[in-house]
Amino acid sequence: MNSIFLEGKSIYLGPLSREGNLDKYASWINSQKNTVFMESGKFPSTPEGLKDYISSYNSSKTGMLLGIFLKKGSKHIGNITINSIDWRSRHAKVGVIVAEEGSQGKGYATEAINLVAGHAFNKLNLRKLYAGVIEGNEASRRAFEKAGFEPEGKFKEYFYANGKYLDCDIMGLLKK
Repeated sequence: MNSIFLEGKSIYLGPLSREGNLDKYASWINSQKNTVFMESGKFPSTPEGLKDYISSYNSSKTGMLLGIFLKKGSKHIGNITINSIDWRSRHAKVGVIVAEEGSQGKGYATEAINLVAGHAFNKLNLRKLYAGVIEGNEASRRAFEKAGFEPEGKFKEYFYANGKYLDCDIMGLLKK
């Protein structure tokens, strides 16, 4: 069983380790289907490269990377990040991926976002969270909307994918 950092109804979030088997994680990031709307996937990832990525988050004071694990069986199904934390203005960006086959569309991303938002607002004393949702990524949009994020703006032709430039909607959530 992995270390539990934040626990929800059907999932828990925990830190990732350099020592863990990262083959599955690398296969998620190398899947063009999984990363079509992400910055990842432009260059191939290796388990060794992911170890460096994990280490950079584990030593960071401006972000955190957590694995998303099913409570039943502790299966690693995705990751969530809080990054670009601005301690002065008290805001941060959230990113999420649920990539394990058969795990999408079950509400795990929304649950993970809610867990991270609660931690960000109640433990880190952040005031605002935001996320970028690329045009066409309806699953991500639904997950953030269900977690209470609202549209705040748009970056026109911000992201290049599948031979065209796509808009990026900025969604935000204020601490209530």
